[in-house]
Amino acid sequence: MSSTTSPLLMVPLDLEIHSRARHLAAQQSTVEKGKRVYLNALAVYAVHSYLKWLQIPTNFQESDCWNPVKAALSNAADLVIPNVGTLECRPVLPQETVILLPSTSENRIGYVAIQFQESLDSVQLLGFAPAFDEVNLPAQLEVSQLQPIDALIEQITRLEEAIAFLQTDDSVAVQVRSVLDNKPLSEIVAQFELLYRTVDEFEWRYAGGEILAGDTLAVGATRETIQQDDSELQDLAQMLLEKLAEIWGDVA
Repeated sequence: MSSTTSPLLMVPLDLEIHSRARHLAAQQSTVEKGKRVYLNALAVYAVHSYLKWLQIPTNFQESDCWNPVKAALSNAADLVIPNVGTLECRPVLPQETVILLPSTSENRIGYVAIQFQESLDSVQLLGFAPAFDEVNLPAQLEVSQLQPIDALIEQITRLEEAIAFLQTDDSVAVQVRSVLDNKPLSEIVAQFELLYRTVDEFEWRYAGGEILAGDTLAVGATRETIQQDDSELQDLAQMLLEKLAEIWGDVA
C-alpha cells in the first residue's frame, strides 16, 4: 500500500527549532554541508514531534545529527527510540520523487520520509519503509514504495512485543539471553525481524543460527567447537522465529 492512499500528516516547525538548526548549520565548513545538516535536523525534529504526540519517547537530543562534528562527517539523520532502535529520517525536497539513503544502515529499524515545501513552517510525513538487509541496501527509495506512516507505529509495536518476550521466563527466551553475552535485546530483535520479513521460512534455521553464532564467538574458539554448537544454535533460532510468528500473529 502506497503512502499516497492515506492522508499525509503535517508537523509544524516553530522558530526555536529553526534557530537551533541554523546554528548547527553555521558551524559547517561549506554552504552545501550546512544545508544538508539544517534539513536533516529539521527532519529528525519532525519525526520526534510526531512520536512525542503519540507518547512514544525518543532520545532526540542524543541524535548524531545534532552533534556538529558527527553531522559534518556523515549524512545521517538518526532518531533513537530507547530500547527499540534507531530511525533514519530522510528529507525530501519539493518535486523530488526519490529518497536518498545514507551508506550506513547500522542499527536502523526503518526510514521515515519527510516532505519539505518552499515554506519551512511545516513539513509532511510522507511514509515509512522498514529496514533493509545491509548487503542489499539500496542507494535510494522511490516515494511510491513507501508504506503509510501508520506502518511505523506497527513496526515499533512489533519490535517492542518481541523484546518483551525475550525478557520473560519462557525457555526459548532464557536460552536466547544466555547466548547474547549482554548484547542489547533490541539489536537481536531487529536482526531477527529483518530475517523473518525477508527470508523464506525454509531458511530460518540456518540464517537465524548464523545471527546467534555471530554473538557467541569467543576468544579462543575453534572451527571444531563452532561447528559443534551450530546445530544447537540453529535449533534455538528456529524455535525463536516460531515464537515470534505467534507473537506477531502471522500463523494460523
